Amino acid sequence: MVMYAEIIAIGPFSRDIVGFLEYPKPYYENTREGAIVNLTLFGIVEGTALSTQFAKIFGVMDPWDFNQHQINGHAIDFEALHDFVKTYKEYEKDAKKLEVLSKHGFEFHFAPNG
Repeated sequence: MVMYAEIIAIGPFSRDIVGFLEYPKPYYENTREGAIVNLTLFGIVEGTALSTQFAKIFGVMDPWDFNQHQINGHAIDFEALHDFVKTYKEYEKDAKKLEVLSKHGFEFHFAPNG
């Protein structure tokens, strides 16, 4: 079974993060400040080895240990994330989104699929 991985981000809406959210700006026109919104980041599709490497950036040592899926924001290795996107440039925008959202009180959850 091949594993794919993604990050689910959940947090409070604010106008200054609209450009980092999942939908175009008009969709958020009537969204209240502080309303809880969510989005999916990364979507690692290259398979188990890369998904496992990716998980470790977030402090998830065993991707199938559901106890580790809620990510401690202090456990995110942003330096390793920057190195990761140097090689896998298609994930660069999501890395930027994650950094911005982490500064705006979002929480993150690792989600393996496969």
